[in-house]
Amino acid sequence: MKKTVRTDRARATFLNTLRESCNVSESARAAGISRSAAYEWRDADADFAAAWLEAEEEAGDRLEREAWRRAVDGTDKPVMFQGRITDTYKEYSDRMLEILLKAHRPEKFVERVKSELTGRNGGPIQTENVAVSALIEEARRLGIDPATLGITG
Repeated sequence: MKKTVRTDRARATFLNTLRESCNVSESARAAGISRSAAYEWRDADADFAAAWLEAEEEAGDRLEREAWRRAVDGTDKPVMFQGRITDTYKEYSDRMLEILLKAHRPEKFVERVKSELTGRNGGPIQTENVAVSALIEEARRLGIDPATLGITG
């Protein structure tokens, strides 16, 4: 790929915007390129691909910091009276807190659901692969042992 000052500037703009937004379309628009051009650059240039991944990681870290802020520090919400703000109160996000706990302490906070399906009388579920059954039947009709063809069922 031919690198020019303009291309280098577009790449830097793309990566900086991706780092801030974690959005490929927005980053491509900011850089003045198409989404497909961005993906072509990523596929053709290992350094650009590595920088892309790093930008996405940084954006993910920013999102996690914001989730933490909403869960732990809370956000100030206005109290309105007769069309005027008279006070504020802290609102915390229990959902964000739950998500963060599941991410950072899965051994303790992730749901543990175990599903087990059984067939008749508690035995294994019997399934029939129609295509395999048809092949076995056709092989037998032709006088061929299905096992010699590697077909079992």
